[in-house]
Amino acid sequence: MPFEAVQAYLPPSAACSPRGHRVVGAVVDGEVCAAATVVIAGGAWSAAFAEQLAVQIPVGPQRGQIIHLRMRGQDVSRLTIVSRFRGHYIVPWPDGRVVVGATRETGSGYDPRLTARGGVHEALGEALRAAPGLADGEIHEMRVGLRPLSADMLPVLGQVPGTSGVYLATGHGPTGLQLGPFSGKVVAELALGRDSGVDLAPLEIARSGRAPERG
Repeated sequence: MPFEAVQAYLPPSAACSPRGHRVVGAVVDGEVCAAATVVIAGGAWSAAFAEQLAVQIPVGPQRGQIIHLRMRGQDVSRLTIVSRFRGHYIVPWPDGRVVVGATRETGSGYDPRLTARGGVHEALGEALRAAPGLADGEIHEMRVGLRPLSADMLPVLGQVPGTSGVYLATGHGPTGLQLGPFSGKVVAELALGRDSGVDLAPLEIARSGRAPERG
């Protein structure tokens, strides 16, 4: 069952290929890549593998809109990073830009649009409320992305029950930038058959208590 990309810029088509409830590789753009272990880190599209693996992967898209301001003639490289005020942040860059955002639009679906009130207005409004000095900033760029948000807002990590050799590393939502590297390390250790030293029980796909759907 190939995984069709929703947008042109999304990850390429890929699918796990279980045989006898054990993974034997992946299919990427029609090419079979043999592998004894597969890690699903498909971001907001991770749930596309749920039916094939006969489990529920409670991850879906959460839209985030972000704005890059350019502060001409000002050295912003030494400004303080402002984090998580009403869920938003301000991050100065060495090249004179200041990044403000981002929105957290749960239920957005796979719709990567920039919007006026719920996106640009909200991001700029919160930024100027916290830092009025940004009012003269030039709007350099506006971006939008889809975060992989889990149903309980916690990452989904660990082995997929019912199919040996398949692991999940997804569902970080807005914390992916901070937690992603560590999660990747932990899941990589598991995939290599090593003890990660981390109890992943609270983050495993079966944490809801629901048994795997595979018969």
